Amino acid sequence: MSELFPDGAERLRKWRHIHTESVGPGRILSLRRAGPWLFEGEESFPALGGMKQSVRIGDFAEFGRGLVIDGQVQLAESIDPLYTNALVFPSALMAASRAEWLIVGGGDGAAAREALRFSDTESVELVDISRMVIDRTQELIPSFWQDAQHDGRLRIECRDAWQVLTERASAGRRANIILFDLTDPENEEFTPRSESSADHLYSTAAFDLAARCLSPGGVFAAQVQELSILRWKDHCRLRNLLRQSFRYVWSYRVQVEFFGYWESFLIASNDDSPPEPVPCGPIEPLLSRLYKGRSPEWSTEWHRSLFGLPPALARALRNQEF
Repeated sequence: MSELFPDGAERLRKWRHIHTESVGPGRILSLRRAGPWLFEGEESFPALGGMKQSVRIGDFAEFGRGLVIDGQVQLAESIDPLYTNALVFPSALMAASRAEWLIVGGGDGAAAREALRFSDTESVELVDISRMVIDRTQELIPSFWQDAQHDGRLRIECRDAWQVLTERASAGRRANIILFDLTDPENEEFTPRSESSADHLYSTAAFDLAARCLSPGGVFAAQVQELSILRWKDHCRLRNLLRQSFRYVWSYRVQVEFFGYWESFLIASNDDSPPEPVPCGPIEPLLSRLYKGRSPEWSTEWHRSLFGLPPALARALRNQEF
């Protein structure tokens, strides 16, 4: 870089506050912060054998205030609508009903905020093991929550989601939409810590529990790491696991600059003949009837584009080889 841009190295040296993380075997994400971290903390989870998790919140030069967990960026103000709507809207528009939601993870509040904006939403249960993430984002990044925590339809549980899924499945309590909005599972090339608090939830057993907790016509969706020509095998592995629990599984993705890669998602159904996640007609009339928040950052063209994978990548997922 110094040969192409002689002043580049000097500029980097002047960046006093930088967040860096590995986002691939040969890629490093470097994000300049506006100043010191606004919050730095660590918590321990007795339910997971005392596993520890670090939480940081800071102001990023281009992306606004953001959340970092275990050294990995999670969400920032400027990309919140992009990421959050990509997680929430395909499921909301595909499900037969949006009456009852179960959000596993999502302690930053953004997914719950969007779920509550659909007119037929009756209840949202948010289950996140991290009290620190829940409390500190409400305090320091209120734009994520936008007062959703005060909505009487929202129930927040600070517990291990495995326990909640098990209890729900045993009691026959079902949700119309289940979202897994979790930190990435452990990967020695990308995650600084040897374990992730979400490892046990990226499993066939957890997906089976989620399937048992879905109502007829219900939809499951999860964020599942990068999906690109460079890195697709992790997505493929989780897709294969999900297919053991659900009859129908689709992949989609969105480019998130704050993450430095194509963030991917899986959406699934166990219905005999579920609707396709990509609608044939326009979705704007349905949105105008169902979505009661601010004008949604969504459109028919954008929705369809998320599911349009490059042919080579779609072939790799289908054949499990590139």
